[in-house]
Amino acid sequence: MSAHFEAFVKVKNKLGLHVRPASTIAKILQKRNAKVLLTYKGETVNARSIMSIMILAAPKNAQLKITAEGSDAEETLKELLFAFENRFGEEG
Repeated sequence: MSAHFEAFVKVKNKLGLHVRPASTIAKILQKRNAKVLLTYKGETVNARSIMSIMILAAPKNAQLKITAEGSDAEETLKELLFAFENRFGEEG
């Protein structure tokens, strides 16, 4: 049975979830096995797809739900939360 974890996170980047954060998320997931979904305003997308993340158009201060499922779901979620918390390495 695979593990299932969820968390809510706030977008702290000044420009919201634009290309750089979206590509960072996809890059993190390249080395992971977990299935990860992002949900914003009732729309859920596969977090491995940069274009899908961009479609969410999540602005600064948006609240997102991250759902991770799989053998490394907990570690994957922790890494994603760290990236969000640290604004994906961006200022502001």
